[in-house]
Amino acid sequence: MMIVLVAVGIIAIALFVMGSWKNRRMLRTLGISLYAGFAVCLFIFWTDFREIIVAFAAVAAVIIAAFSINESRRMRQDSIERENRDRKERLVNEVTEWLRDLESHIFPKLVAGTSELEDMLQRSPEISRETWFLLKDLDIASAKADSVVKGIKEAEYYQKLTSKLNEELSSSIGAIMNNLEQRNQLLTESIKFPRDYSEIIRKIHEGTIGEEMEKEFSLMPLITELIDNDDRPLEGSGLSDKDIIRVRLGRNSDAISKSILNAIDKAIELKTSLIRVP
Repeated sequence: MMIVLVAVGIIAIALFVMGSWKNRRMLRTLGISLYAGFAVCLFIFWTDFREIIVAFAAVAAVIIAAFSINESRRMRQDSIERENRDRKERLVNEVTEWLRDLESHIFPKLVAGTSELEDMLQRSPEISRETWFLLKDLDIASAKADSVVKGIKEAEYYQKLTSKLNEELSSSIGAIMNNLEQRNQLLTESIKFPRDYSEIIRKIHEGTIGEEMEKEFSLMPLITELIDNDDRPLEGSGLSDKDIIRVRLGRNSDAISKSILNAIDKAIELKTSLIRVP
């Protein structure tokens, strides 16, 4: 019986080889069919072979199961890491967008239109022009303060949000928040020096307003220099308290801009590391 099986196996191999060599599909198929029958018969009639096959199948099943479990664990870990990376990237995008818009919110372009002011004066002729100017100044100051307070709250939120994401980014947002808090204090101090519009209007009528404007413009080079050189002391500069506040506000504006740019750089570095192909 064994001789017959061996003969069948040899014939099957020969048919398969010949079919492959001559590109005869029918011979290859016949060879494969005979070899499959040979394997089945060998499994049935040869006990030792059957035991070997069964043992091999058991080992193969264990190996396949272990590989499947490991592959499933790896895919699940990859999915978790990908979700974490995507979540971090979305957060960085949100922070970056906020940083890009922050400066325009902190320094809004508030332009008092003459036509709007004239319209208010015409509708309320009983209110003096000086009062309207003061109200407009207060309105602008209030809008600036509101923008800064909103920026402080947002900076505090994003600092906490990024504290566990990236320490450098969180620290840079903290620097922005400190600068905004300083600006809020400076704006509060600047309210102590309101413009005396009644005096301004009186000088306009007298024709002496030009002298005051000339004096104010003459201080601009010094104020600009002190803003640019923020390490230069303000004591002994000859400036009034009001002008010193202007210098400090200018220095603070530069500090806010620099801290925002630094935070944007940190956010871009972090985003680059997140999307880097391993």
